Amino acid sequence: MPIPLLAYFLVEALAFFLVAKAIGVGWALLAIFVLMIAGGAAASLSLRGALLDAADGRSSVGKLAGDSALLIGGWTLSVIPGFVTSLIGLPLVFGPTRNLIRKAMTRRARAAVENLGVRVYEATPMGQFQTSYGSFTQPGGPQQSEAQQSEAQQRPVIDAEELEKWYRMDGPEDQNGTGGAR
Repeated sequence: MPIPLLAYFLVEALAFFLVAKAIGVGWALLAIFVLMIAGGAAASLSLRGALLDAADGRSSVGKLAGDSALLIGGWTLSVIPGFVTSLIGLPLVFGPTRNLIRKAMTRRARAAVENLGVRVYEATPMGQFQTSYGSFTQPGGPQQSEAQQSEAQQRPVIDAEELEKWYRMDGPEDQNGTGGAR
C-alpha cells in the first residue's frame, strides 16, 4: 500500500475516532452519511447552476471550465466517506469559496505558464542571440583592451554619406547610379 494512501486512511480513522468519541459511534456514522449525501447534492446543484449560467451567456468558457473541474473535485471528495475529505470537498462546492480557490489557481497557473515560456525561450537559440547596437565609448579608448581596439579598427565603418548614396540608389548593389530599378 502506498504511503499517501496509508496516511489518508490513518487521518480519516483518527478523525472518525475523535468525532465518535465526542458524539457517539451511531451519530458519527449518521454524520458521515449526511455529509456524503449533502455534499453530492450540493455539488450537483452547483454544477447545474454553472451550466445554466453558461447557457444563458452569464459565464465565460474559462470560468465554466474552472468551476466544472472544481465542482467535480468537490463532489468526488464529498461523496468519499470521511470527515476530512468532506471538509476538503465542501469548500470546492460552495460558490464564494470556489470563486476564491479558482482565482488563486488561475493566478498560479498563469505565473507557471509565463515562467515556462521564459525558460523555454531562454533555452532556444533565439534566447541566446544578442545584438549590440554600439556603445557610447570612443573606439580605442582607455577602457578597451588591445584585442578590442584591433577588432574595432578592423570593422567596416559606414558613414552618413554612404548611407545617403545607398538610399538614393535604392541599394548598395547598384554602383552606376541608375537608381536600382528592378
